[in-house]
This record gives sequence, structure tokens and C-alpha cells, in this order.
Amino acid sequence: MSHRLLAGLLAGLLVMVPVATAQDEPAPPSEAEQFFPQHGFLLTGYGGAGYSARFAEDGDVPNDFSVVFAPIMLFQVSDRFLFESEFEFELEGGVSATELEYAQVDLTLNNNLTLIAGKFLLPFAAFGERLHPTWINRLPTAPAVYGAHGGVLPTDPMLPVLSDIGVQLQGNFRVSRFNNLSAAVYVTQGPTPGGDAHAEEEETHDELGEGGEQDEDGHDIGEQLVGLSFGGDVTDNNTNKMVGGRLGYSVSPYFEVDVSALTGMYDSVGDRRFSAFAVHAAARYGPFTLHGELIQTRQDLLEAEENHDEGEGELKGETEEEGHTDSLTRNGYWVQAAYQWGKWEPVVRWSQLFEAEVEGTTLVESGRQLSVGVNYWIESSLVLKVAYVLNDEGGPNVANNSVAVQLAFGF
Repeated sequence: MSHRLLAGLLAGLLVMVPVATAQDEPAPPSEAEQFFPQHGFLLTGYGGAGYSARFAEDGDVPNDFSVVFAPIMLFQVSDRFLFESEFEFELEGGVSATELEYAQVDLTLNNNLTLIAGKFLLPFAAFGERLHPTWINRLPTAPAVYGAHGGVLPTDPMLPVLSDIGVQLQGNFRVSRFNNLSAAVYVTQGPTPGGDAHAEEEETHDELGEGGEQDEDGHDIGEQLVGLSFGGDVTDNNTNKMVGGRLGYSVSPYFEVDVSALTGMYDSVGDRRFSAFAVHAAARYGPFTLHGELIQTRQDLLEAEENHDEGEGELKGETEEEGHTDSLTRNGYWVQAAYQWGKWEPVVRWSQLFEAEVEGTTLVESGRQLSVGVNYWIESSLVLKVAYVLNDEGGPNVANNSVAVQLAFGF
């Protein structure tokens, strides 16, 4: 009798043990209950270390080391949602600068359309959005059209690398097996007069006029031409928004061409307009690549009194006559060719900016720049670049040719 009782007790324990274990271990959450069930995270980016020396007329050789690091973070919430951002940390000429290059949310609407919101690189031309990272740019400096990446320029640059805060709709459409159409439209905060919270680097790079030039009536025209910043503040300085877009056509992988434009008011009242137009083309054949951009900008001038207030407050009246505003139109272009031969890649780039006048008075001198370089590809994303830059100014003949060396990487 005792043996039967003992066997029954053991059997009851064996039944109870797995039940208790199952109760102690909670069931795994369903996919719907998970926070980001399909999420993924990727850290990528680029950087580089460089050295440049400028050959001045007085025999002095100003020279600087520089370093830049730009991590890019991608967080995929699902198949349709992607968050991406880039921070740029730079040390150049003894000045340290930190900038949020972009931070955007991408929502895939369908196979052709993507909605983007946040701060993004503007789809204007191609250099700023696609070609400016150190290991993609084939030379240590940017084209003379752009005031960026430490180049010694022959004259005032036309544009910075453009990024701004707003919303954008991008579309890509396959016409045939090798033919594609692309389009983008956007609405952003738009430009503001330079000197805001944006980094000191943009203050320098965006500066378009040095002041001191006077027209026939003795007005200080140079002060009317102010530098502009983009994407420096989430608060708009006027009620106007900048609108723009780009339309492109490509025959993959051999050829592409696109046109882009943007326009918006930049002063505090919303009466002064800045507009830009660009045509970009690229050709590829085996190891040979060719890029070119033609850019035109048009900026309404502020009166000297407005410029002293950096665009704040009320307008002091129209320039010269009621209802008339002077505008400065600038034109420039650059063309670049490269040929990769094994690990070696010779590169040549020609940039030209044309003289800009208002009522017969030159506000911006013309300038030409020839950059000749050679790259050695240590790895597929690690390159050593050496270049010699020859500048030819339209104004006083100042020798400011330079040599630049850069070790650039992507990861």
C-alpha cells in the first residue's frame, strides 16, 4: 500500500513541475507587440585628414592641416520608414566646427515615390547632394563655384553645399531597361542673411560681397550684397518659404543630365528674393568619368541701412527709385574629368566664375581655377589625393596658387 502511495506522489510531481515552469516563463511578444519588430541600424560615413599650402606673393607660405569626420547613422524602422542623419566634425585653420549636415525621415509611399521631412541636402545640381563627401570628391577641394572644403578660391564663391529644413517628395521612374526619369520637389525655410547661429564656416563660405564699392551716386553697393545661410534655424525670418525642384534623365550607367531650380525670399520682411538655376551632366565609360555643372544665381540687394541691421526690422525703402530693386546675377560653371588606371587616377577640373555688375559697377570680380591632381586608391574606399590648384583672378593679380594633400576614407 505504501508503494502505491509513493508512486502516485511521484507521478503528481512530474505533472506539476512542467506546468510551474511554463507559468514562470512568459510567452514571447507577438510581432505586433514588439516596439520595432523589423528595425535595423547601420553606422557609416566618411572622413579625411589633409594639408594645404598657399604660395603668396610676399614669399610667405600659409599652410594648414585639417581633419574632418562625418558619421552617418541609418535607422530602419520598417520596410517603409527610414531615419538618416549626418554630423560633420571639422578642424581647420585652428577652428573647430560641428554641424548637423542633415537629419531626415524617409517614408516610402510606393515603388516610385518617397516623402522626406526634416533637414536634408537640397537636390540642387549634383555636387552638394552626391559628390562632396571626401572619398567621393575626386579632388581635395571643392569646385570654385562652392565655398566649401578649404579651397583657396580665385573670387567669392556662388553657393555653399546646400541643406535646409522642410519637406520633399522624390520620385524615380523606369522608362525602359536602361532609361530612367527622376524628379524632386521641396518646400523649405529658405535662406537668411549670414551671421546667424549657423557655423562660422558657412559665414565665411557664403559671403558674397566685401563692401567698399560705390555707384555713381556714392552709395555703398558692396554693403547691399549680403552673405546667405541655409538651414541654420528652424525659425523662419519671414512668412515666405523657399520652393525648388529637380528633373533628371539617365541612361544607366553611361549618361545623366538634370536641371534644378530654387527661389525664396531671404530678408525679414519678405521683399528680397534669392533664386538659383543649375544644369548638371555626367558621362561614364569604363574607367573614364566626366562631370559638369552650369549655375546661375540672382539676388535682390538690400539697402545699406538694411544690411547694417542684418536684415532685421522694417525696410528703409526701395533702392534708387520707388518700386525698383537692384539685383545681382552671377554665372559660373565647372567641368571635371578623371580616368582610373588600376590604383592610379589622374584628375583635372576647370572652374570659372564670371564678373557680376550692377548698373555698371563691378561687385564681384571674375575668377578662373585649374586643379590638377592624381589619386592613389589604397583600398576601394581609402584614397590618397594630391593636387595643385592654379587661381587666376579677374581683379588685382594676387598669386594664391596652392597645393593640397588629403587622405580620405569612407566606411
